Amino acid sequence: MARPHIEFVQTQNVEWHDQPDGTRIKLLNCDPQDGEETYLIRYPAGFDRADLGLEDRAEEYFVLDGAITIGGLERGYHAYGFTPRGESAGPRASAAGATLIVFRYGRSDPNSVTGVSEAMAVDALNAPWDMRASDAQIAHLRLTRKVLRLGPNDSSRTFLLLGLPHGMPAQAEMPAEIHDHFEEMFMLQGEMWTPEGLIRPGAYFYRPPEIVHGPHVSVGGFFQIMRAGANYVRTTWTDPMPLPIGQAYAPKVPQGTPPGWTRAYEAPAPY
Repeated sequence: MARPHIEFVQTQNVEWHDQPDGTRIKLLNCDPQDGEETYLIRYPAGFDRADLGLEDRAEEYFVLDGAITIGGLERGYHAYGFTPRGESAGPRASAAGATLIVFRYGRSDPNSVTGVSEAMAVDALNAPWDMRASDAQIAHLRLTRKVLRLGPNDSSRTFLLLGLPHGMPAQAEMPAEIHDHFEEMFMLQGEMWTPEGLIRPGAYFYRPPEIVHGPHVSVGGFFQIMRAGANYVRTTWTDPMPLPIGQAYAPKVPQGTPPGWTRAYEAPAPY
């Protein structure tokens, strides 16, 4: 069973679910058969948990707020980590609490197992920006990246993506994109217009391979964490389409999605 196409939901509309260990989770997307999933997890102040043993799925995490100690290593704002399947991440503790986004790989994924992938801990605040030019078709976004992890065998890339404000092309139409690999995104800051509406902080999407998406433009700029199913994005371009500025919210979600997930989202006033 493949993971479903979700494009997009504001995770502010997704309910928190209490867990037996005192954490709370917002499950955003999953493959129940293979265990691949993405969720937000909130650790309460004073959380302290012993080592749970070897991971049955690789875990990738990014700290959104607060601080947490994982395996004896203090992880603060925008810290990134990866633990392969078959290794232990160690005990976890958080004095003041923390919120993370977590990506779990499928149990059958051959590229995320120990011996093929290595455990990683990255301080994204000090990681270098890759400012090489993007494809000319999306040059108006003026993108720059921080690559957090490249999976072995061209299997994945996890990276931070920044688009500068005033990311608007001169023309009124642009081609959309198609990739032969999945893409997954969580918006950290800013906004971006898409054919499905305006993506704002807290927005989430998951695109299986071969999904037509875009064009994308941004007046205010954006900052997001993204995952892709290849080390480098491979893109096929469609014929030009109208720019989606002002597009009403029109999400693509699987059947059975709770109605509240796709209700109109009113962002808080900026001033």
